[in-house]
Amino acid sequence: GFMAAAEAQGWEVIFADGGADAESTVQAVEDLISNDIDALAVSTNYSESLMDTFATCTEQGIPIFYIGNLNLVPEVQEYMTFWEGTRSDSAGYLGGVWVAQYLDSIDYKKDLNIVCVSLMQDTLLQRYEGFAQGLEENGYTVNLVNTVGDLTRENSLTGCEDMLTAHDDLDIFYGTAGTSALGAYDATQNSGRTEVMVVGFDGEDEEIQHVDEGGNYIATICQDPVGEAEVTVEAIKTVLDGGTVEGGHETPAQVYGTGTGYVTSEELLGE
Repeated sequence: GFMAAAEAQGWEVIFADGGADAESTVQAVEDLISNDIDALAVSTNYSESLMDTFATCTEQGIPIFYIGNLNLVPEVQEYMTFWEGTRSDSAGYLGGVWVAQYLDSIDYKKDLNIVCVSLMQDTLLQRYEGFAQGLEENGYTVNLVNTVGDLTRENSLTGCEDMLTAHDDLDIFYGTAGTSALGAYDATQNSGRTEVMVVGFDGEDEEIQHVDEGGNYIATICQDPVGEAEVTVEAIKTVLDGGTVEGGHETPAQVYGTGTGYVTSEELLGE
């Protein structure tokens, strides 16, 4: 998405893959800034390891644009010209609104028993809190039965199997990550409990496949990487043209659901 939007501006783009560790990421960015670049766009899990490199960019007058993270630590954020991402609570909320509309369409009961499948981490739990809010504001009562699993498919599978054994009245497994939700889906398939719906987060290919199959994996909440890239390219253009931009831009999520495919925030909320 970034390459297409940047090249549409007539820019030359140098791409570097930082790999899956901090050391190779630092080396990749250092190689980039040695190429007489006009701007640096970064999307990485190792931002804190790049502090010295970001300081070098600032010294050289290279503006830095961060793609896909609204929760940068202050020490990193101070180096950013612009950063954007998707808020966990509002993305979850969007999913809750979609699920409420889906349940309305099949005349489902209003009292819901939900298991959250998630690592106990603040950002991930915000995805659940927003999801519950979206349901409640649209007329559903949400009973949180338990929070089980983590970011691994295996542990999420085990936790959800325990929940299916202990409870015969579950309605929804809500996974705050694709791997968590896929573990829950495996549990429903293994136990023959396909009346329990699964909602995920991440829009992974396997999630999309299961949604398209029309079974009990009814939806996944997706961030919008192409939209994030296009917003970042617009910010870079503004800065290179001499303008200013405000960091912390929220890029809305989407929902990929049974019978609807991708649905945007604007389509669901009118905003």
